Amino acid sequence: MARRTIAGSNPPRGPATLLVTIDTEEEGLWGGTYRRTNNTVRNIQGLPRFQELCDGLGIRPTYLIDAPVVSDAAAVGLLRPLQDDGRAEIGAHVHPWCNPPLEEESSARNSYLCNLSAALQRRKISWLTEQIEHQFGRRPTSFRAGRYGLDISGARILADLGYQVDSSVIPFIDYTSEGGPDFRHAPYDPYYIDGNDLCQPHAAGRLLEVPVTLGYSRPQFRQADALRRWAERTPWRQLRCVGILDRLGMARRIKLSPEQASVAEMRQLVDARLRQGASCLVLMFHSSSLLPGCSPYVPDERALDEFYRRLTGLFEYCLGERQCAACTLSEFAQAHSAAAARPAATPFA
Repeated sequence: MARRTIAGSNPPRGPATLLVTIDTEEEGLWGGTYRRTNNTVRNIQGLPRFQELCDGLGIRPTYLIDAPVVSDAAAVGLLRPLQDDGRAEIGAHVHPWCNPPLEEESSARNSYLCNLSAALQRRKISWLTEQIEHQFGRRPTSFRAGRYGLDISGARILADLGYQVDSSVIPFIDYTSEGGPDFRHAPYDPYYIDGNDLCQPHAAGRLLEVPVTLGYSRPQFRQADALRRWAERTPWRQLRCVGILDRLGMARRIKLSPEQASVAEMRQLVDARLRQGASCLVLMFHSSSLLPGCSPYVPDERALDEFYRRLTGLFEYCLGERQCAACTLSEFAQAHSAAAARPAATPFA
């Protein structure tokens, strides 16, 4: 699919679609250890407050749930009515370390789904897909890999299993030093996946990739990314050039997430993406940030109130000032597919 032209001097365009996605998962993931069993999901208790905010603004979030969540009766009891009432979508989120079958060696490298054999990836994704279908009465059609650990093999499996949309790609980020994927050259607009490269758009692909929205404080994202990578090299890294670029706003990396960005930064990113003609904005965060003490981003009640202030500020900006629509991941994929199939308008003679 053709990439959109970046025009940083133009006013923001609209409307785009706001997609609110939550990695809905167990606690205890921030210490570098990955427990296979005895995981808890008490953070799900924080969802009602968030859902109430969404309901009041007409937002239908996508909860991407993993094995510990789908295996917890209380969590399913809280989430299923949201799906059944049309207030949210339930998608899938594979954490390989605690997602049956547990056949691989437990290691940091194997916490990335993409490092497992294609056969084992299929068994894990199939297990979670079937469990969600059993517990929620509907087969999931949206997906995000834990730790963003998807590769082209996993994407093919998702398409085979009937998934419509994935949101595992996070542009400009390279996880290869940890054994994960490299998304430095991935598109940041939605694209279809096929062929041999997860990061290469393919018009004939069956699975729509909708990358997490991440960009820079300047509208020329690729140039800003190149500047930041230059600053990360020796000897510039030793001179803390990345920090200087951040403070000057020349190449500050911004993720559309209240966990890692202020309202002002997220608004800046939204405006940059709208100038680029973005069709959607993908916000993400972890369910563990909805209960104090369950994530490093929200250590206490005061931090939770600030988290909600950022969320509310972004939602009101996108839906109000920027006139964005809002829908779930699968709804966006369906609309995107319908628009792509629509014949081009014939120009007037």
